[in-house]
Amino acid sequence: MVKMSFTNNQTAFEYALYMIAGSYFDKATCKSKLIERNMLLQYKEQKIDKQYQMEDMCIRFMNKLAHNLPRNYFKQNMEVHLVRRQSGKPMEIIFANNTCMIDFICRYAGNKSKIDYRLWTK
Repeated sequence: MVKMSFTNNQTAFEYALYMIAGSYFDKATCKSKLIERNMLLQYKEQKIDKQYQMEDMCIRFMNKLAHNLPRNYFKQNMEVHLVRRQSGKPMEIIFANNTCMIDFICRYAGNKSKIDYRLWTK
């Protein structure tokens, strides 16, 4: 018997990263509302222990990242764009304003999940 799954772990992990990363900034306004809502639904469909696991991975990553960025980097207002450039590929979570941009891409693989980022300044 084939087990059917209606949840998408990758999308749920992307939502967890979006949510956690956004909380580090003074303000983060999502410009991709429909995509955000779909991601939230996938996240809410996860078992609570898996949600906590995803959040913990994202918090540990963001705390480590915060130590490598300038002290006041997160004291900014950002617009957030959620972009999937190709079907089947991870979502890009882009935080941007007039002076800088940070782009996150994560890949969910349980305990071996990975988060990458790119940083630009103008």
